[in-house]
Amino acid sequence: MVKTAQVLGIIPARAHSTRFPFKILTPILGKPMIQYVWESAKAARSLSDVIVATDHPDIFNCVKAFGGEVVMTPSDLPSGSDRVAFVAKDRPSDIIVNLQGDEPLLKSEFIDQLVDSLINHPDSQLSTLAVLRKEAQELANPNCVKVVFDDNHKALYFSRSPLKTSSSGEFFKHIGIYAYRRKALFEFCQLSPSSLEVTEKLEQLRALQHGMAIQVCVVDQDTIAVDVPQDVSKVEDYLKKRNLSRGKMSTGENS
Repeated sequence: MVKTAQVLGIIPARAHSTRFPFKILTPILGKPMIQYVWESAKAARSLSDVIVATDHPDIFNCVKAFGGEVVMTPSDLPSGSDRVAFVAKDRPSDIIVNLQGDEPLLKSEFIDQLVDSLINHPDSQLSTLAVLRKEAQELANPNCVKVVFDDNHKALYFSRSPLKTSSSGEFFKHIGIYAYRRKALFEFCQLSPSSLEVTEKLEQLRALQHGMAIQVCVVDQDTIAVDVPQDVSKVEDYLKKRNLSRGKMSTGENS
């Protein structure tokens, strides 16, 4: 990608999440979860800067301790998007990436693909990620958000209900990080919650219902978001297997 835009990555890190308070600080193999996300973002070639936006001093101090840049934000902001906009308003940028602090396995190259997707589609106001899946249990799980899109990869709808894309049961799972054009982010935060957003409890439907075009970038690997405490062990198991595989490769053993 020829760099044509100044891109700012912001990680909103709220302390009191409903299902798992302070999950951002949860240690994963000895390192706080937020650090994994920050390190992945720092490794992304498309991001000119990465900032954590938090509402709690414990998270602020944690980020400072591992060398990250962090900004305190008001605790009464209604959403992660508003937290991102609060920080972005004082920072020069053409594109703003809203990263999720509970996606410790998100690859830096996926961030780059997300940004490239928005840059390469000037008719879209924002972009997001999806991955092809086919597990019936996951399709039925309301915590797994599904997305359907048109032939140009413009989002048509997001839902917690099953949204299949083929008769064989395949579907696209949404990975909830977003790249916004600067103007689109601030316009989005000025909009009132829409009826579809309230029904599905999905903030991105506000953008769709108000006519914003969302570009869907399909990646080739799923992530493991940490929504509840039980998800931490899933992430740790994945990292242990990955580290073991890398160790075998580095010693010339067969993986």
